[in-house]
Amino acid sequence: MDWKKFGKHLLFPPIWIVIVLTIISTGALILIFVNKMSESPIAYVAFRTHMSLYVALGVNLLYVEVNILSYFLYHSMWFIVLAVYYIILSVMRFLLVRYVRIVGIGQNRFEELKRAILCSSILLTLNFVLTGAVLMILYQDKGFNYHGILIYVMAGYTFYITTHAIINLVKYRRYKSPVMTSAKIISLSAALVSMLSLETAMFAQFGQDMNPHDKWLMTALTGAGISITVIAMSLYMIICSSQELKNNKEISNGK
Repeated sequence: MDWKKFGKHLLFPPIWIVIVLTIISTGALILIFVNKMSESPIAYVAFRTHMSLYVALGVNLLYVEVNILSYFLYHSMWFIVLAVYYIILSVMRFLLVRYVRIVGIGQNRFEELKRAILCSSILLTLNFVLTGAVLMILYQDKGFNYHGILIYVMAGYTFYITTHAIINLVKYRRYKSPVMTSAKIISLSAALVSMLSLETAMFAQFGQDMNPHDKWLMTALTGAGISITVIAMSLYMIICSSQELKNNKEISNGK
């Protein structure tokens, strides 16, 4: 068996897997409505958020296993860095999944705010992992290398998940649920790092004639931009959630 090819397919699932998951999710939603299990728009959104969290958690755990396996196969610390990255994502998504399963969305705003602060604080630590990944790309020439048509498939998939994550982050804000917003911020953070991985693959595939300094500079700027974006989103959630908790406590004490 070609373990290298096997690992790549597990780490980056083909587009047909995404299509299958979409079909399954759509079927589940239809079942919910047919059985009149959804009574309001927020219930529909909560169901979708719940399902997406479970799917994302499963994919993250799979990525962790594949990267650990790849480390033993190729003896590269690059895969350990990626494994740690996906472990952190998995922890955050597990916390949200557990909360939604036990409490639900829109049931306890105080607890949602606390969960948002916790996940945003964990997300800040992700920047240390991201910095390590960028440094390995810059100084050890690490990154991804897709062969043949796979690079076009991954490019399409990466742009899709990034666009989808941005749209969802904006769209779901109107529900004013800290848990929903946290879930979408995590998805956007993961998508942005996928863009960084795609950039390294594009350089490897098409950048043979490109000035090495220009590639180095573009990679550094992309990494810095992603890091700043993740920090800004995390701090925004922490500050806003903390302020709301403080205001609620002051109102309660005033009574």
